[in-house]
Amino acid sequence: MKPVEIADTVMNLNRLTVPKVDVGQIRNTAHAVEKFYILCSAIELEVFDDLRNPKNAMHLAEDLGLHQGMTQKLCAALVASDFLRMNHEGKYALTDLAKTFLVTSSPLYQGDHIKLMKKRREEMASKLSEAIKNGPSGMRTSSGDLGIFDQNFTISMAQYALGGCLQRTVEFLKTNDDFMKARRSLDLGGGHGLYSIAFSRLNPELEAVVFDLPSVIEGFTREMVSICDCNVKLLSGYMTKDDIGSDYDVVFVSEVLYDPKESINVILKKINNSLKEGGILISKHFHQDDIHEDLVAVFSDLMFSMVSGDRHGIYSTSELCHLIESNGFSVVRIEDIRSTSNPSRIIIAKKVSEQPE
Repeated sequence: MKPVEIADTVMNLNRLTVPKVDVGQIRNTAHAVEKFYILCSAIELEVFDDLRNPKNAMHLAEDLGLHQGMTQKLCAALVASDFLRMNHEGKYALTDLAKTFLVTSSPLYQGDHIKLMKKRREEMASKLSEAIKNGPSGMRTSSGDLGIFDQNFTISMAQYALGGCLQRTVEFLKTNDDFMKARRSLDLGGGHGLYSIAFSRLNPELEAVVFDLPSVIEGFTREMVSICDCNVKLLSGYMTKDDIGSDYDVVFVSEVLYDPKESINVILKKINNSLKEGGILISKHFHQDDIHEDLVAVFSDLMFSMVSGDRHGIYSTSELCHLIESNGFSVVRIEDIRSTSNPSRIIIAKKVSEQPE
């Protein structure tokens, strides 16, 4: 809008009416960015850890070596964001939300995931308009991996799983007879290994196998399995090229089937061939069934395309079911385990025919 246009609007104020729609949603969207960066700063500066014992802004600033005036303003913003509260002594204290997810000693700590989100958003924000104009360039490494799959990414995804979707998955699967009777399972692209560790605890007779890239398996995953001392085996390789094992009763695949259909068909055929007759595939993925309403799914799909370049993105439930059934499976159940932050559904499908290599 040019100055002359603004001036013309002002000069004709007597003809203006109050807008029929509220500009508040646009303002709130803009302020959501500020809220996210306020949260990131509080995590990076260890504010939540220091406030395990409530205190005023002056003592908080002294503890952490921060500017007192800016610390006061940060705390006020964190109260407005529901991460802090004022207690009866007038000191800043943690809300239940902060105690559960933002203190490093909490088993459900999400700080590393939030730090990675900040890093990825800063990397992609400057490229989004260019990608929409010219198409995504992707972020692949020379080896063909997605460059994001490093140690920090694996830890971040482990924290993300512990934020609720791991627990919801386990709660659902404990009611599934085929899963509870299984003696050998594969977690394809299993990354951090937390699902297989949880499965081996849920079903003590189960030998769980995690398959992922060598750089993932030989880092965080091996360390985690060693610490947990569980019946989990490790395999490394590239799922579209290397042997993923055989004689599985269950193959669990989570947040992997976002490739173009041609690549997914290759993966599903390998899964089918690795299963025993009558074995089951358990798919847990984001589903994009209403592209205009599910904000998490549609935003994830857009940003995923920024990272992955030529990969497809998030499928609808019907599209993914069709792909699964086209590769020798019969879908027997679809379970909605969505939350406000995770648009995931579980598809359980039974192997009905062998697929050619």
